[in-house]
Amino acid sequence: MLFENSSFAFPEGESNEEAQKRATKVILNILNKYEGKNIVIGTHGDIMTLMMNHFDPQYDYQFWRTTTMPDIYKAVFQGQKLVSTTRLWEKMLR
Repeated sequence: MLFENSSFAFPEGESNEEAQKRATKVILNILNKYEGKNIVIGTHGDIMTLMMNHFDPQYDYQFWRTTTMPDIYKAVFQGQKLVSTTRLWEKMLR
């Protein structure tokens, strides 16, 4: 339901739309402040998916369903543009 209707929120809760706006604001600030640097961000899978979805709509509910707990992704940005992502957790398990 939350991914189908991004504005839906449980009572006193936060919708995916609100969470995405909040998280995107933070990541954009980090990208601006540390442009050209390597940074690490830890977060929950829902927020990670919502942040990634802001930059590329392929990161949606179906993508979220493929994530594991824990999971690790490398996201490469050029300025504020997401240019690539690589799942690292799978490689770490080998």
